[in-house]
Amino acid sequence: MTLPHFIIERDEPLQAAVGDYVSVPVSQETFEHLRSLRLRPGEHAVLVDAPGHGLEIELAVVPGSAKGLLSGTVVRGLVDRVGPQLTLVQGISAADRMDQTIRQVTELGVVRIIPLMSERSTVRLDAASQAGKQQRWQRVARAAAEQSARLSVPEITAPLDLPQALRAVRGYDGLIAAWEEADAGDIGKAVRHVATTVFANPRVALFVGPEGGLSAAEINQLLNAEATVVSLGETILRTETAAVVASALVLYHLGALGAEDA
Repeated sequence: MTLPHFIIERDEPLQAAVGDYVSVPVSQETFEHLRSLRLRPGEHAVLVDAPGHGLEIELAVVPGSAKGLLSGTVVRGLVDRVGPQLTLVQGISAADRMDQTIRQVTELGVVRIIPLMSERSTVRLDAASQAGKQQRWQRVARAAAEQSARLSVPEITAPLDLPQALRAVRGYDGLIAAWEEADAGDIGKAVRHVATTVFANPRVALFVGPEGGLSAAEINQLLNAEATVVSLGETILRTETAAVVASALVLYHLGALGAEDA
């Protein structure tokens, strides 16, 4: 059975060895999550104490009962497996759709999400609201990472326009854009090309448009940046569906999600 995961806000792992007793404060959100699970002393949980690092602990007290503390004895250390790095550049969509997209691609294993202020985005964010949205999306990603037993939370950047997003992924091993108007383009072939030309753990950026899709002008910018434009099939997918389908396909062909070969 997968152990419940709880993430705390630290940049460096706790200096704790097997057999050590640890007691750390948790956020209010994590505190409520702890209480809802009704865990008991002696049960095990994973404390994610830094990005990519965790501690399996045997709980000493009822979680959350001691003034918002998570306490227990370290059973073993855990380290994230290094694998392919997928960044999703996602056209900003309506609140519930954007939350759903972030939640589901976090479960898949996306490591970074860049909210894209696209030409056809129906949601327009002014400077005052961008920071609040970014914080909200980061909370959504964190909750999804805990639920899916990840040892790291995807970075949610500030919203960027397309030129800014392209600069943010400069130097990546491959750029792929999903576009409903593409005549052809095999996403598997595009990803396998990247996987066979990079020795290990390629970095790929996937671009998905908002509800109205990417514009022809944006596609031209992507082509000029040497992105490969692909189709996801003959049917028109909702943006939140397209993001999940395309992310899953890219990760699979990079050797993740149970694929036998990269």
